[in-house]
Amino acid sequence: MGYPGISIRLFTNNNRVDIAREGLDLAIRYGHGRWPGLTAQPLMETPLTPLCSPSLACRLDGPDALAHQVLLRSYRSDEWPIWFQEAGAKCPKLDGPVFDSSIAMADLTAKSMGVALLPYSMFQAQLADGRLTRPFDVEIATGRYWVTRLASKEVSAAAMAFESWLAETAQ
Repeated sequence: MGYPGISIRLFTNNNRVDIAREGLDLAIRYGHGRWPGLTAQPLMETPLTPLCSPSLACRLDGPDALAHQVLLRSYRSDEWPIWFQEAGAKCPKLDGPVFDSSIAMADLTAKSMGVALLPYSMFQAQLADGRLTRPFDVEIATGRYWVTRLASKEVSAAAMAFESWLAETAQ
């Protein structure tokens, strides 16, 4: 993306940022789009569904079979219980490792280290090449990705251009 005279610095991390304190123009956040003092533009929906390696999927004859697997979890503790309820199965005791990165969970699931609830739309390449598979069609929506900015701050040309590009690309 080239915009003459506009420079953009891009930082990535999985921590919740304070846009005002950190002097940021924009931040991508996951949730429901309602944060005090922020304007939020929707980027993409990200339904979650279990993903795992094909070799592990062969041992899953239904949602109840997940009770015997390592369930990798995100820091959002309600996701697996919501998924099991939607699947009509009893949620097992959740004691698997907790991650703040979907990418890390996808890497581990591809190595048969467990099953993770992931936004499958973000892992189409791994699904297409057979590193990951989707053993069940049940999916849940617990939020979406948003591009956010301070409501009280004037938007720079660079931030506006980048926000527009993000929105177009996410569609």
